[in-house]
Amino acid sequence: MEQDITERLAEYDYVGFWQRVLISLLDFLILAIPAYFLNRWAVSAAEQYHSGIPLWIQWVLLTLFNIFMVVRYGGTPGRLVLRTRIVNERGEYPTVKQAFIRYTFYLINSLLGVIVTAGDGSVSGVDNYYSNWVPLCIALVQIVSLVILIDCLIIVFSRRNRAFHDVMADTYVVKKAALDELK
Repeated sequence: MEQDITERLAEYDYVGFWQRVLISLLDFLILAIPAYFLNRWAVSAAEQYHSGIPLWIQWVLLTLFNIFMVVRYGGTPGRLVLRTRIVNERGEYPTVKQAFIRYTFYLINSLLGVIVTAGDGSVSGVDNYYSNWVPLCIALVQIVSLVILIDCLIIVFSRRNRAFHDVMADTYVVKKAALDELK
């Protein structure tokens, strides 16, 4: 039986906290403009059709994009630029299930954000149904955001620089050069 990736990589081959922060900043810079235009379209369509459905479509598209990038390429654009990859214990890119699990906290947080956006009055003409949920969703966003922060800080203290979402999905963030050497 072939050894799993944890037995074949050195400790310094795993991507640490500050490089992950840089990856997140790069992702923001690369994806901010396309996300902005997608959001403008979604808000405009929501107002025009008096429906929250375009906001949900935006959420689904962004979710599918993130999962697709992780499954197909092993990471988001910032991760690819910095030559790091998300892999499973076999050194392969994550499965759809692993990618979905890995992004669970972010998906929940952004899902709550859609409800808040649809119901806080900033999008005119959207059904008042959402406004009933805004106070609860704001509180939940704060809790989930705290969980995400703690999840990210776990990287500093964990072996192989794994966040809780990495442990849940059984994934690792590693330097691409180290993966290339294994092949």
